[in-house]
Amino acid sequence: MKTGSFFCYSLFILVMTVQTVWGQEIEHPNHDHRALKAQSVLHEHSVFHLDAEWLSHREEALRLEDFQGHPLIIVMFYGNCTDVCPILIQDTWRLFSQLESSVQNHVNVLAVTFDPKNDTPSALSDYADYQQLNRENWHFLTAEPPAIRELAMLLGVQFRERSDGRFEHSNLITVLDSEGKIVSRIEGLGQPVEEAAGFIENLAEKGSGS
Repeated sequence: MKTGSFFCYSLFILVMTVQTVWGQEIEHPNHDHRALKAQSVLHEHSVFHLDAEWLSHREEALRLEDFQGHPLIIVMFYGNCTDVCPILIQDTWRLFSQLESSVQNHVNVLAVTFDPKNDTPSALSDYADYQQLNRENWHFLTAEPPAIRELAMLLGVQFRERSDGRFEHSNLITVLDSEGKIVSRIEGLGQPVEEAAGFIENLAEKGSGS
């Protein structure tokens, strides 16, 4: 009887230990992303009013106002993110690929890094190639930290760097009109994109004057 009780107690301790280890695994840096909720935004503000200079994965110096006149999709990510950011980038592609090819030609996609220290133009070029998104209308951008923070605030994207160099951030895709004002946002991973694609189609139709 005592042996049986001791066995049950030992089994209980073992189960609790495994649960604790599993809990620690969940918090391991390799499985660490915690999504930060996107903040509310003022839709009348335009990103084209931001005057910072950006550098693309093609080493082109750009300003956001260079993209005015056409619908714009912006997603913020970082290259060393191996769990959620690839999904977020592919969700952005899923939105873009929903558009008619004639509309795609008039839509730019900006993938903006949180991590300018590591995401150099060369690193972003490699990332674009790896994701098979080194396309004419896709621009992987970096800039000085204040410019990145300013854009994130305008879009309502929250992010913070952890002590291990990784980032916690909002998972957000933003659609802007030809004036750089927010018209639609998709928050979360694997979300429906049809509504946002419809906004873009309508914007493109208005822009063509048809």
